[in-house]
Amino acid sequence: MRGVAGVFPRNTDLAPWAVAVIFAAFCAAAAFYIASHTGRSPSGPALISGEMIPTEPIQIPSRQRKAAREAVTAEAVPDPEIPATKPETPTPLPEAAGDRASLAESGQASWYDLSSKTASGEPMDAEALTAAHPSLPLGTEVRVANLDNGRAVVVRINDRGPFAKDRIIDLSRAAAEQLDMIDAGVARVSVMPIAGVVASND
Repeated sequence: MRGVAGVFPRNTDLAPWAVAVIFAAFCAAAAFYIASHTGRSPSGPALISGEMIPTEPIQIPSRQRKAAREAVTAEAVPDPEIPATKPETPTPLPEAAGDRASLAESGQASWYDLSSKTASGEPMDAEALTAAHPSLPLGTEVRVANLDNGRAVVVRINDRGPFAKDRIIDLSRAAAEQLDMIDAGVARVSVMPIAGVVASND
């Protein structure tokens, strides 16, 4: 290859020079690329070495504003006053022991049977645990105890009687059987109301 006057000497091989020029161009391009991208964020200006990016206080002002709003709300809306619960006063029941004791009585009892209606309007039922009493309100339940053998039965007053002066209660046949007084016909008993007396005397 012929040499170029003033640039390359004659009979000089140009391949090494070409490689050197290409390498130098590559290094220059690489240096320019590195310099243009060093210290830059993807969407911001280049950073100065040692420079710290200040953290923006995002949450703190929000919390302060929230606390201020809550304080204003608390002042504007006072807490409702809860009325004190009044203690309940227990109402004494008419079937309390003292009240029943005042109505307890003892005396002779008999049993009876009818083919007609009782004073309550119910038909007489020999198989029901009912009784006749001269003064207790109809519907009152009483405990009748046989004082001779200790047996007891609960009956409901649904009739008036007995009409004999020496007797305090007349029992149905079923109640008399519970007290084991069918054969004797009469028995010495105690009568104790076990339910509240609400109705007035008939």
